[in-house]
Amino acid sequence: MFTLSGSQAFWIFTGIELGFLSVAILAARLISAKNPNKTKTTIYECGQKPFGEARSFRLLGITRYFGYAVAFFALDAFAWIILTSAISVSFTLDVVSIIITYSFIVALALAYFLVERKNLVR
Repeated sequence: MFTLSGSQAFWIFTGIELGFLSVAILAARLISAKNPNKTKTTIYECGQKPFGEARSFRLLGITRYFGYAVAFFALDAFAWIILTSAISVSFTLDVVSIIITYSFIVALALAYFLVERKNLVR
């Protein structure tokens, strides 16, 4: 029987993955439409007024929605902390105080984000 070590299996899987990825990118290039028009170059702004052209949006778009990403990750980490602490068998005073402190810090940060949102996203 043929066996693989951990590193051999990793590199074989990586090669197969890169092969599939290359084929998918190449197929998308060959099949996609190549005639840009005004609708295709307009930025989709998730409910906000679009500004500029799509090509100028790459770096500005990253900084424009950074606050939303931070708020999402903070609340996501908060949910994991609360869920894992709820599974905890023993609720000691230390565990409860840590959860309350962490909840207060996340709530304070979220409140600050909501107040300053107009300055972050224009």
